[in-house]
Amino acid sequence: MYAIPTAFVSAMFVVFGLYVVITQGITRLSVPFLLMCSATFAWQGTWTLLFQTEDPHVAGLLVRAGYLFILFLPTTFYHFVTEVAARRRERPVLLASYGLCFVLAVLLPGNEVVSGYRHYFFGYYPLAGPLHPLHVLQTVLLALRSAQLLFGARKQAGGQARRRLDLCLAALGLYSFAAVDYAVNYGYPFYPPGVLFIALSLGLLAITIVRYDLIHPYALAATIAHEIATPLATIGMHADEIASVWSHVFNGYRLAVAHGLYEDHEHSAQSERISQLATAIRREVSGTSAMVEMALASFTLERLDRSRFSAHAVQQCVNSALERYPFRAGERERVTVLPIDATLRFSGSDTVVVFMLFNLLKNALHAIHVSGDGQITIGALEDHEFCVLQFRDTGPGIAPDVLPHIFDAFFSTKRHGSGAGMGLAFCRRAAELLGGSIECASVRGVHTTFTVRLPLPGSAADRALPELPARDARRR
Repeated sequence: MYAIPTAFVSAMFVVFGLYVVITQGITRLSVPFLLMCSATFAWQGTWTLLFQTEDPHVAGLLVRAGYLFILFLPTTFYHFVTEVAARRRERPVLLASYGLCFVLAVLLPGNEVVSGYRHYFFGYYPLAGPLHPLHVLQTVLLALRSAQLLFGARKQAGGQARRRLDLCLAALGLYSFAAVDYAVNYGYPFYPPGVLFIALSLGLLAITIVRYDLIHPYALAATIAHEIATPLATIGMHADEIASVWSHVFNGYRLAVAHGLYEDHEHSAQSERISQLATAIRREVSGTSAMVEMALASFTLERLDRSRFSAHAVQQCVNSALERYPFRAGERERVTVLPIDATLRFSGSDTVVVFMLFNLLKNALHAIHVSGDGQITIGALEDHEFCVLQFRDTGPGIAPDVLPHIFDAFFSTKRHGSGAGMGLAFCRRAAELLGGSIECASVRGVHTTFTVRLPLPGSAADRALPELPARDARRR
């Protein structure tokens, strides 16, 4: 009877973990979620066997096997939270936590972490060893840090994103209550109730994932962006058609007025303005279409198929970005391109690099408009098996306290409604998926310089790129 709850919960976690991976694919969020579900499944599954066995030798093996997964469980949850909160700077702490887990796991066969077992009314259960408090301390610190990250992300989020984070906080709180099971490790004779808390926690995560699309939060936005693209293209074609015939219509109108066939004393200025509307509509459509394309590129970036990467000339990418970017009046003149070697190539996707340049141009031009002055300089060179793209603007610069956060998702210094804080986050994700990196250096009132490093074809960094799993049709 005492094994029924653990068996039920272990089955729930493995089924839901596989469901998320099958429906959402391999993403930065689904991987740690699967690790967390797998560890919980193995832990509760082992306890199911432990509570049923009557053989002390088998119990000795099961308590250590189950604790192997318990050691990693807090870190996998923390790993999941760092991705939910988009806090990549937590990577050193995360790796250190995994490292401590491995050290404790190596010590499991001895009595340092688990010093045997005790038989209670519900079955056998492990006893804490001398190093077990270290694991408990690690669990407490990771739970507190996870809560801090979620609260910090919640302050910057709004609407549905905030509801997702609220549910994640509640799930973290419930999962943390499962730590009451540690008391049984120290000899307190009660049935470990943690199984109830983790079942409720999974329920909240299930709601967050299924209803609020936690694992792939941009799916709805991607669908909207895709649907917007078609009517925009239609509007653009209509604007081009109007522009092609308007000159003939307007010439006929002026001839009619000149020959007295039509009197126009009040609307002549408006007629001149109407003749420019088609061009203005096309300009706005081009600008909006470019933004939609950038949004779609951001939403689908995780689906990049590295097997299709090839060599591309960085000079052509820069030229393409400048030709396609929807500059407003006077903006193109602010951009200077330094001479770039036509043979300089990188390995990756030219489309992704063009959209990276779009985002850098958008941010730089916004900063220049705010300050009222500034120039943009773009250059590229080869350095240690990398193609190094440098993007520099002489706008207002970035404050030192802001600079460490500019690549965080949803972080933005623009006024509300002027930006979602996804542009530079996209650039970082794109550079890393291409096997490179992006860095920023800035001096207030002097300059801001972004340095993008992309692997040269056949370089060590290019060869080291792991192949991304192909996405199947079930992935949205």
